[in-house]
Amino acid sequence: MREIRNVTIVGAGTMGHSLAQVFAQAGYSVWLNNIREGILTKARELIASNLQTLAETGSLEGSQQAPALNRIQTTTKMEEAVRDTDFVIEAIIEDQAAKKELFQNLDAICPPDAILASNTSHMDIFKFVETRRPDKVLITHWFAPPHIVPLVEIVRGPRTSQQSVDRVKTLLIQVGKKPIVISRFLPGFIANRLQSALTHEVLHLLDNGYATPEEIDLATKAGFGLRMPILGLVKRMDYTGLDLVQKVISNAAYQVPPQRTQSKTVDQLVAQRKLGVKTGGGYYEYGGRSTEEIMKERDIKLIKLREFLKEMGEL
Repeated sequence: MREIRNVTIVGAGTMGHSLAQVFAQAGYSVWLNNIREGILTKARELIASNLQTLAETGSLEGSQQAPALNRIQTTTKMEEAVRDTDFVIEAIIEDQAAKKELFQNLDAICPPDAILASNTSHMDIFKFVETRRPDKVLITHWFAPPHIVPLVEIVRGPRTSQQSVDRVKTLLIQVGKKPIVISRFLPGFIANRLQSALTHEVLHLLDNGYATPEEIDLATKAGFGLRMPILGLVKRMDYTGLDLVQKVISNAAYQVPPQRTQSKTVDQLVAQRKLGVKTGGGYYEYGGRSTEEIMKERDIKLIKLREFLKEMGEL
């Protein structure tokens, strides 16, 4: 297997800039492509800020900030970005037509051995993407922010080769990630399915006035969420006792809320243009701070938690 050395990220938004950073920090040559120069400029600013945060928390040597940033080249010309690439990740909008067109273009201009990956969170690209290299097409689903969160879900298509899966898994391990391989497409993969189930319950509680956002988050962080980084979800059942789990499953008093396609509280907040962190308020108010300030506070906490879990042997 040819070693992957040159990486291209197509799409420099929320996920794309952080993906470029992951590989640049690990010593890879990276091209970051976007159709708008302004987004590329903003991406470099965000990467520089991310690297500074990592240095401040001791997760990155200060002397490594500039070299990492310098390994990332930006361009609005896709041909330039993929000329010598070994591995491409698309991180564009979740739109079928846009992804189909992009993969057709990538297939035409990328080197024959290059692997093409999508960062889609829910789309079955294997049903509509058409290339001459189906054995080298797969999904790598990352989690925000990618330069901090270790998990990457590799999803193979019906024609993805084992060699392509192995090459990508090896690469991800080399850049410090924790990849898992999903043998075939499943809507939501693993982590998003679990998150979706929780979100469904949270909206049921909020929309029916059972609890406030603060109470739900306290129940999460001070209760079962405290155990999750140590036990996960499956091992927790072993600690509970599978005989008790069996009784809980048989308890008909708990009913899963009906499937919903909208939420009263979400709709109310969106109508008020309270969209969350990016507008300074959603279920919570963020005190007039900038998005960068709020994100940095989150990132520092995530970095410290990640490093603690590494020391404990849990990551």
